Amino acid sequence: MKHSILLCVALLTLPVLVVLHANADDALEEIREKGLLTVCMDIRNLPYSNADPELPGLNVEIAHLLAEELGVKLELHWLNTLRDSLLADMLRGHCDCVIGVPIEERAMSEAVQLGKRVDFSKPYYGTGYVLIKRKDLQKSPKTLEDIKVETIGTEAGSIASDVLRQTGYNRRIYPSQIAVLDALQKGEIAYGCMWANSGWLIEKGSRIQRAAQTETAYPELEVVDGYIPPPRLRWNVSIAFSKNTPRLDTQALQEAVNTIIEQKWSEEKLKGLSQKYHLPYFAPFQEDEKK
Repeated sequence: MKHSILLCVALLTLPVLVVLHANADDALEEIREKGLLTVCMDIRNLPYSNADPELPGLNVEIAHLLAEELGVKLELHWLNTLRDSLLADMLRGHCDCVIGVPIEERAMSEAVQLGKRVDFSKPYYGTGYVLIKRKDLQKSPKTLEDIKVETIGTEAGSIASDVLRQTGYNRRIYPSQIAVLDALQKGEIAYGCMWANSGWLIEKGSRIQRAAQTETAYPELEVVDGYIPPPRLRWNVSIAFSKNTPRLDTQALQEAVNTIIEQKWSEEKLKGLSQKYHLPYFAPFQEDEKK
């Protein structure tokens, strides 16, 4: 009797799976008929994006990868995020999606209520605050608990600053990420707790491309290998869509993108792109890990 019930459930589930697969194929075909994917992108925000095609940035490369998988042309709508926000620009109808959006209100600079005006793809990788240390410091902590008594530098006003203060760490704040790196280099602090782009800053010293630069800006420093940020300091990253994009069926685009993320974007491929820009790669964090 038990086996008969299981078989019946399996047979009932099969048509649903077939329909879902067919819907994804139909969605992909609809996007291809449009022939164009427009993505809002920050004009100067390395290591994530840059208008110079010689060094485009991680999000630009992912946008090209997405358009290639969709079988359409890519058009980048450039924006200076010092004056505006990418999600707000998308909500005004200037693009179909935004690449590289953390699925977490605390990690978003834009005041957009999740689930109200914006939809998200499945996450394709994780990000967060990492630890930085001097290379001559032999200890490589795996968790924050390992350095509870050490002095940890972080950027003023950052989420890391708030979390370290609330959890009783020996926190020292600085006006910028560069100031944290300078303090580490001088030996004023033992570790830095910084956003994931700190590996790029160690190499380049700036979010702006410096074509003539051949030497590492902070050769004495490194991102702590093997450290995984705790739940309050990490987020999954996705592709954001406006629920009211007039030019496209947003739901169809979202379904097509989810299919590509699940079937085409391997961990090896995404890790390779991340490492190219000195960014750490974390597989998408499981939701139950954060509860």
